[in-house]
Amino acid sequence: MATQDSRIKIKRSTITATVPTVPSSNDHTDGTWIATDIYKGELFFNQADGVLWSRDDNGVTCLGGSVSLTIASADVLTLNTTPLTIVGAVAGYAIEVVSANVKIDFNTTAYATSTDINVVCSGATQSQLKDDVLASTVSTLRKLLPVTGLSATDTQIIQNSALLVSVGSGNPTAGDSDITVFVNYRLIPA
Repeated sequence: MATQDSRIKIKRSTITATVPTVPSSNDHTDGTWIATDIYKGELFFNQADGVLWSRDDNGVTCLGGSVSLTIASADVLTLNTTPLTIVGAVAGYAIEVVSANVKIDFNTTAYATSTDINVVCSGATQSQLKDDVLASTVSTLRKLLPVTGLSATDTQIIQNSALLVSVGSGNPTAGDSDITVFVNYRLIPA
C-alpha cells in the first residue's frame, strides 16, 4: 500500500455552488493551479452549502451535504403553490437525497387536507422522500420515507435541478405550526 506522508489541507469556499476541480498538473507551485484545484486525497469544504468533497483516482467526488430550512406556518400553508428551495441547482450535478427529517413545533392547530411533506427535484414527476407529517398534533421530529414503485415514465432525480420542499395535491388548510426540514444529500455527476 502506497502512503504519502505529507500534510494535505482542507480547502474551503464561502461561495455557494462552488465545486472543486482537477488541476492540469500535479504541482501546485507551477502557476497553473486555480483556487478550486485539489490533490488526490485532499478535502474541499463548501461552507456556504455545507458540502464536503474529495478527489480520488476517478476525479472529484461529493462526500455529502447537509442543510436545514425553517418554514414559517404562513409559508407551509402555500407549499403546494409555492414550493421552497432547500438546495439550489448545481451545474453538472443531480441532487440525491440520502435522508430527510421534519421537525414540527406544534402551536395550537394541526394542518389539514394536504399534510404530506415532499422533498422533490424541480421538474420531477415524483418526490424522492415524503411522509404525512403535517397532521401532527404534538411537537415531533419525524423521518421522511423514500418514494418507490415508480412507473416507466416517472422522473425523480434530475440533473441541474434545485431540490424543493413542497406538499402534495393542494395547499394545506388550517395549521399554525412552524416546521424545520433537515436534508442530507449527495451530488451525482450528470
